[in-house]
Amino acid sequence: MIGDRELLGFRQGYYDLLVGLLWREPSDELVRALTAGLGERVQAAGALHRLLGEGWAALARFAADVGPAERGEAVRDEYTRLFLGPGAPELALYESHYLTGRLLDRPLAALRATLAELGIEKQPEYPEPEDFVAFELEVMRCLVRRQGEARDPDGETPAVDAQARFLKRHLLVWGPAAARDLASARAPFYGGVGRLLQGFLALEQDLLREWGPEPLVSLEAARGRYAGRPGFTGRVFEVPSD
Repeated sequence: MIGDRELLGFRQGYYDLLVGLLWREPSDELVRALTAGLGERVQAAGALHRLLGEGWAALARFAADVGPAERGEAVRDEYTRLFLGPGAPELALYESHYLTGRLLDRPLAALRATLAELGIEKQPEYPEPEDFVAFELEVMRCLVRRQGEARDPDGETPAVDAQARFLKRHLLVWGPAAARDLASARAPFYGGVGRLLQGFLALEQDLLREWGPEPLVSLEAARGRYAGRPGFTGRVFEVPSD
């Protein structure tokens, strides 16, 4: 883990990929790059984790069924239907939703507290709340990048500690359930992305399971923390008296 630059590059590459696919509708260039040389990727990924192999295989089936000129538009149509609408989107991949059944709730406040500990802020141009799956993946990409920028093993350790803390408090708690829902969606391309996310999070859990003092909290235990508590309304606006 510490000093393993090959492993670091592997993790950075998957975080780059997943953020690129979930942050917004992917570009034609990204879709073209993903649908080239898929045979080798299926075999190599499957050797690491079954779900990674299944994810790349699903993308290969998508590429076989949809012509190169239509792939970008087909992927963007899936993204819009799943995450944007029109009307209610099919999926709500937010930590608050998975822990409380509501959006913009107490888990978002807890996440913001963790981000403050890590020194990470959301950029104003990003429209989604911080507990959207793409933003939490972006946080991990930032923390992995910090590890890569360290000049020696002693410098890597705080970055890995931060990764373990964030994963165990947040992304690994609800992310696997969100990935399963995405993998089950009626979406040939993004169903494959869901399997990639499932497999990669499973690898991350195995890698960082014993790292840091905090245990990984189960989804059920995390939901129990918020059960019966009223929804979070935030600071109330008060009209000043005359």
